[in-house]
Amino acid sequence: MPEKKILIIAGETSGDLHGARLVEHLLEDCPGLSVYGIGGDEMKRAGVRLSYHASELAVVGLVEVFGRLRTIMRAFRSIKRSLSEDRPDLVVLIDFPDFNLRVARHAARRGIPVVYYISPQIWAWRRGRVRQIANDVTHMIVIFPFEEALYREHDVPVTYVGHPLMDRFDPDRAEEKPEEAYKRYGLSPLYPVLGLFPGSRTSEVRALLPVMLRGARLLHRRFPRMQFLLGQGPGLSDDVYQEMLGKAEIPLVCTREGIGPGTAICDLALVASGTATLEMALLRIPMIVVYRVSRFTFLLARLLVRVPVVGMVNLVSEKAVVPELIQGELTEENLYEACIPFFEHANYYTQVKKDLAKVQALLGAPGASARAAGVVREILLQKEQRSDE
Repeated sequence: MPEKKILIIAGETSGDLHGARLVEHLLEDCPGLSVYGIGGDEMKRAGVRLSYHASELAVVGLVEVFGRLRTIMRAFRSIKRSLSEDRPDLVVLIDFPDFNLRVARHAARRGIPVVYYISPQIWAWRRGRVRQIANDVTHMIVIFPFEEALYREHDVPVTYVGHPLMDRFDPDRAEEKPEEAYKRYGLSPLYPVLGLFPGSRTSEVRALLPVMLRGARLLHRRFPRMQFLLGQGPGLSDDVYQEMLGKAEIPLVCTREGIGPGTAICDLALVASGTATLEMALLRIPMIVVYRVSRFTFLLARLLVRVPVVGMVNLVSEKAVVPELIQGELTEENLYEACIPFFEHANYYTQVKKDLAKVQALLGAPGASARAAGVVREILLQKEQRSDE
């Protein structure tokens, strides 16, 4: 295959991880391939030439986006220019739908094939987007089996590959033993560990971490031996956390390693809704899912969202496997009350862990990233064959 050029865009931490694994497989099979676009540190390490860093664009909520609108629009104009001037052979879009669906439209108008990996959650809200996807996207690569059926119903070319998290998480083959993780974090295996995971975006951390810390203080008064592990966003500045942590008043250990085998020492975690809840589920860590955005964003979402839960782990399980505290429900008192049963009722704790153990089977077999790369290569090959005709 002659040298090809791919424009790839991932605007969030989870998309950065999935994009990096995809690019690694692509470059392994197509050494001359050039890949550039928007992503994070993982995609950069994988060989992507970054035009913009994902951390500059990632926000949660419709109101929250205004704080970064100038940067987002500048990045979008840059991508539009690239579509016209650089003429990539293929565009690969990863989640991040408000930005990426607009890119898809401009790419389609220029006759550039578009592969969309990690579908927008049209099954949860804004289902009308499927019509735009049918018009502008050449091929969808989806990670849940029910998504495949939905796109086929609307005549969108689609391939189900399974969830890429399965390439990274294997609870039965942990790279680090629990005793090693306790030692590395300076924590004791004799007392419970509560994990605080307020998300990977600045707006999420500012909305969620203060109430998490206040709830943790209430728990610390009840359980003085309790220990606390804070997962900081790998791409976020210390300044995001500094003022909040200065008021923490609890024995807190911080890590920037992300959610991985070492996190499995947590007996319970407070987790921002999203992919992180699936990561916790694969490690079989009981959790409480938290979510908070601006009041306007939440009210608008209430009108559009079609599902009764927001945590990805609950959506995949099709039931409320773990508690959720959303918007006004998210207070330190409610966090405290939601945590107590996990520490005082062994049967409840055991049942939650059993339910979480079932999530692994719902995410498909390992190898999703390699299968997704195979679809991308096939689309590139088809384009080349059409050009030769």
